[in-house]
Amino acid sequence: MGHYFSLWSRFVYREGLPMFVMAEIADRLPHYKFGLIADVQYADSENGFNFTRTNERFYRRSLTLLKEAVQHWRTERVDSVLQLGDIIDGKCRVEEKSEVCLQRVLNQFQDLQADVYHVWGNHELYNFERNVLMASDLAPKSGCSFPPDCAYYSVVLHPQLRLVALDCYEVSLLGVDNSYKYYDEAWNTLDAVNKNDTWNSPEGLTGLERRFLKYNGGCSTRQVQWLDQELADARSKNQNVIVIGHLPVLESSAHAANLLWNFDEVLRVLSLHKDSMLCYCSGHDHDGGYDQDEAGNHHITFPGVIEATDGNPFGTAHLHDNQLIIYGNGNVPNICIDLKYPIGNAPS
Repeated sequence: MGHYFSLWSRFVYREGLPMFVMAEIADRLPHYKFGLIADVQYADSENGFNFTRTNERFYRRSLTLLKEAVQHWRTERVDSVLQLGDIIDGKCRVEEKSEVCLQRVLNQFQDLQADVYHVWGNHELYNFERNVLMASDLAPKSGCSFPPDCAYYSVVLHPQLRLVALDCYEVSLLGVDNSYKYYDEAWNTLDAVNKNDTWNSPEGLTGLERRFLKYNGGCSTRQVQWLDQELADARSKNQNVIVIGHLPVLESSAHAANLLWNFDEVLRVLSLHKDSMLCYCSGHDHDGGYDQDEAGNHHITFPGVIEATDGNPFGTAHLHDNQLIIYGNGNVPNICIDLKYPIGNAPS
């Protein structure tokens, strides 16, 4: 299938656009710049391994890599950073260091003088209850548009660039008790498919069934409808759109065991609005991946900083007149995306 970053050398070129042309575009000052990073998963702990003990995790080094990324963005003078979830590791709660570790990570962004937009992953919900997160620095920022008591939001980064951020754990068993409004829906979703003693085990599950694990989650019907409305509104205003969420929604951009439970519903909405959609950016799958869906939307799964063995995986995006160029660091490739609405073509 070839969707993992180690096989991505061909994506250093956009089709018909070699790197020397990208360099020529880059010589023109961008209208807006932002950073992207996923799965820092910092913990003040010795190195460990993932659940299957196949990949080593470098808990303390991840903070150093984040610091290096922030220094790069500071030099670039980015306007904002998109933090794609799992900013600290679940080990922090076990060791009773959740608040301390979160603050250490957030402190790294303070020198940027740029907005940082967060989405929640499973590890945020291992450390904190949803109601605590809603009152934290990881909640939607002032200036964002979002329904009351919801963690999904949108914000206009540039007059012709809108960011839409999803809450991929709105329907979930993580960080909530059985009084939560979507608790029964999450329970029934898992119980209908996953018959294992532990719902974090994919044993016996095949194909796309492997996504029905407790460490994944879903978007409510209300959120999917809100996404549709946001994209329609962006289209009416000739705004290009970037959608972010912790969980991938395209099978060929990630392992099936890391997909959003109702990825098909979200993918359908993104496809309906291909006239304004640029890309969907996510984390969670530490290998990273990339593909385009049938509508031509780009799906970029950023590899996890926590398991980085080949440099420091993060991206820096430049918004130009006709393209959005994501410059990759580490094993993140360069990706050039044509704007649906070139800068300057906004309605009067």
